[in-house]
Amino acid sequence: MRNSQPETPVTSMGERPTRAEAGALTGVFESLRPDLLRFAHWLARDAALAEDIVQESLLRAWRSREALKDPGAARSWLLTIVRREHARVYERKRLELVPLDEIVDTHAGPRSRDPDGDVFALRHAIMKLPLEYREPLVLQVLGGFSTEEIARELELSSTAVLTRLFRARNKLRVMCGLAAAPDVAEGPA
Repeated sequence: MRNSQPETPVTSMGERPTRAEAGALTGVFESLRPDLLRFAHWLARDAALAEDIVQESLLRAWRSREALKDPGAARSWLLTIVRREHARVYERKRLELVPLDEIVDTHAGPRSRDPDGDVFALRHAIMKLPLEYREPLVLQVLGGFSTEEIARELELSSTAVLTRLFRARNKLRVMCGLAAAPDVAEGPA
């Protein structure tokens, strides 16, 4: 006995979309795929894993396509799915524990002469940021989200997002040995 009819998708919950609807949705998915892949690659730091995450995310998105009411919101919807799928990877996976001494020894040494040293240092500094500052910064810089989109995604006000972005950049400046930008609220009394 078969689990599904050959002419219907395995996970289809309702009626099949028309060819025009399916084609339009497929076009949207394909046009956003480079952005999704770039974001997943930044999250996972592994091209093969990023590809798997994006593929699984697009499959999940296709399965729940009825949830997408506004095609204009497809980008943020898909990036959210990618972020959650990345988290699922680590829920299922048990990472190998490595003593910190080994890591410090292998990464010790001058990296500033290395052309990728600045990128490494910046990435390392971003990862040291508290999550409340790191997440909006990554969404804006790598995800290309607007302040309003970040606010909706993180369930914050636009002002809170702007404050977190400012503080994240200031913390990065300090970590990189630069002077912090003056806070407007801390101006002359």
